[in-house]
This record gives sequence, structure tokens and C-alpha cells, in this order.
Amino acid sequence: MQSFINGLPKVEPHLHIEGTLEPELMFTLAKRNAIAIPFNSPAEVQTAYQFSNLQSFLDIYYQGADVLIHKPIPSALSLLVL
Repeated sequence: MQSFINGLPKVEPHLHIEGTLEPELMFTLAKRNAIAIPFNSPAEVQTAYQFSNLQSFLDIYYQGADVLIHKPIPSALSLLVL
């Protein structure tokens, strides 16, 4: 059995918490924590998720990260990744 387990392919499952951030929660956290983001609604955040190149991806990725670093992550975000 041990040799069978040792022979199985291995993976490193992980995720980036910013990548699990839904547009509605990103918008809510930005408002709650008084963090300026260049969006007026969750719908605008959703539109920004339709990135077309690396820079547009990085822009939304870092904006998502910004709303997470100023205050503790709420339990609502933790539940999204379970």
C-alpha cells in the first residue's frame, strides 16, 4: 500500500484569498474600510474581472488585496473558501 501511495501523482492544492473575493464582498469591504477603489458598484467590479491581459488582471488582483489588508478579514470571506 505504501508503494502505491508513493507512486501517486502529488499536487499542492492552494488558493490566493484575493482570487476568492466576490465583487460584492470586495465592494462592501472597500466601503466599510474607507478604501478608495475605482468602481461605483459591484457590477463595475464584475466587469473589471473580464480582464484581457496581464496588466488588467494584476490591477483587479491588487485592488482586491488592498481591501483585505486594512482591517481583519471578515468571517464571510473565510466561509467563501470552505
